[in-house]
Amino acid sequence: MIAAFAAFLISGAFVAPGVPFIIDGGIYLDMARAMAEGGSLSIGGNGDVENTPALVKLLTVAHDGKVMPQYPSGYALFAAPFFMLFGVHGLMLMNALSFGLCVWLTYRLARMFYPEMTARWSAGVFAIATFAPTYMFGIWPHMIALAFWLGAIVAAVHAARATRRDLFLLAGFLVGCGINIRVDAFLAGLIVFFWLRLFARPQDRLSPLLLFIGAAPGLIFSAWLNSLKFGAFTPFSYGEPTGLDSTARYLPIAFAAGAALITVWAVNIPVLSRAALSKRFWPYTAFAFCMVVAAVIGFAPLRDFVWRVMDGLYVLVINLQAHDAYYQEGVERNDYGHLLFWDYPKKALIQSLPWMALCLFSLWNAFRRQMITIAGLSFLAIAAPVSFYALNEWHGGGSYSMRYFIPALPFLAMLAADGFLTLQKNKPLDRQTFLAALVAAAALYLGLNELGQANERFLAPAALYPQWVIALALAGAVLVYAILQKNSARKAATAISLFAFAYAATINVYEEIVHERTRAEQRALAADISSPLPAGALVLTPLQTSLIPAERKGVFVMAVADGRPEENGAAAMAFAKAGRCVYFHNPRAVSKVEAFLTAPLDPAPLWAPSQRFGDDPRLAFFTFSGAPQHCRAPYADKPATPQ
Repeated sequence: MIAAFAAFLISGAFVAPGVPFIIDGGIYLDMARAMAEGGSLSIGGNGDVENTPALVKLLTVAHDGKVMPQYPSGYALFAAPFFMLFGVHGLMLMNALSFGLCVWLTYRLARMFYPEMTARWSAGVFAIATFAPTYMFGIWPHMIALAFWLGAIVAAVHAARATRRDLFLLAGFLVGCGINIRVDAFLAGLIVFFWLRLFARPQDRLSPLLLFIGAAPGLIFSAWLNSLKFGAFTPFSYGEPTGLDSTARYLPIAFAAGAALITVWAVNIPVLSRAALSKRFWPYTAFAFCMVVAAVIGFAPLRDFVWRVMDGLYVLVINLQAHDAYYQEGVERNDYGHLLFWDYPKKALIQSLPWMALCLFSLWNAFRRQMITIAGLSFLAIAAPVSFYALNEWHGGGSYSMRYFIPALPFLAMLAADGFLTLQKNKPLDRQTFLAALVAAAALYLGLNELGQANERFLAPAALYPQWVIALALAGAVLVYAILQKNSARKAATAISLFAFAYAATINVYEEIVHERTRAEQRALAADISSPLPAGALVLTPLQTSLIPAERKGVFVMAVADGRPEENGAAAMAFAKAGRCVYFHNPRAVSKVEAFLTAPLDPAPLWAPSQRFGDDPRLAFFTFSGAPQHCRAPYADKPATPQ
């Protein structure tokens, strides 16, 4: 089984289209290539053209005339050997192998708290019935970051159970390494810290400090890399302090978290809580609670903050279609107001995991059975990423699902597995029942999907609303069983649970097919867009991932975005003065930059020849009226007719 799974991951990494899915993936590809080919943290410069600013892209910043990616450069260090060996597919291989490691770590973590069968089901639910498998084959940092995240928690749990303090240093070290992949890996350290102080070892004040000592090398290394990239010696920096990526937006939260860390470390919260809830102090506790509620209601900034988080939780967990914060390439609304990614509806957490009621059932059972350590760990590990990203309603960017919640998936899978097997009374599941649930779920999902594809009005409702119905039905069935403890109620809850698992798995299979089909189409379109562009040319574009093939043959790309039209114009004029070809990619680039040019543009577009995509506006380029003939020669005056 393990060998077959490994073979599937390895072969899939080479069979899937070797192309980034979104802008982020393009930047990670640039990072890996720059490190593999030149040992550089920078992914570009100014094209060696005098008086040209750094040719920045989206998600990059300029520093000392070089283009620096905003993302942590530890990814480039891990990815460079894979890129050197296998190119783009090497990055996909690294991601696939990291996914396999995360499946194993989910099993190992579950085995520390649950029986063997529950651990196997936990790994299976994570690998099949969460949206994690849709990130197996791609250029993403999430799986390798999750491997460090889970590794740190596994090490900390083992240390707490075996009373081995040296393993807390290892846990902290893995957190520090993870921060060099994705900055939000610091949440893993907070999870372990609060778990130790609140649930696992509340009398132990030394072990939590060892986490910070262990994390120090990774934090210092990240700060050093950021000093080279941005001139800022801090592990938490994306370069420019703007937008949702700005660390300044999180300073109040950072101060609050720091105060909470100090308080939880200094005070034995479990003892204090038991005392506060005793008969002697209960009235004072109730009064303090009422004062806190009054403060939230009466103090406007605090009230606004709580409302923002509650709204974010609703949007990201319940209904992502209510999102209204920001959009990007591939993410848009259709004529009916549906939020789509590459023409398919984006989903909130429960719209990806209709079986989440099982997690609440499992938590309730855990607290009832005095399994406080696993219940506390699971709650913290799920709440940390969900609440953190709810602060700004980050919709998951370029993906169908809430990819920022990937770190919560192993713990949701463990709870769901435990809840299901509790309902199943740990009896083996026969193959016939499982296949029946899978066939029923696939038939319903595919039928509804056909309805949505036939009529765009029903696209989002057909893709999203059934999950609400399944989730509500499961929650109701579990609640009835918990109250009545009837065998018939247990069987009903078990059947709905199995159907929910199967429905989630069907979503994953379908979306993985759509993922690869979309990426294959993007690769073909990018090849047609890039083929006529001559080496040494500059392209100003709002669609930078479509020009990756052009960059491989020496074309320079600069993103057109709000906030830098003057730089775009300066770069275009400098390249033109140097005798280079300059192109403006589709009318969007022209509209943003034209006012900052000192030479007129030819109003007639040049069309990259394409028999397949014809008059797709992404094939249209504009250039200066006086551009040399060799810059125009490879293009057509009008779009080709698609075959």
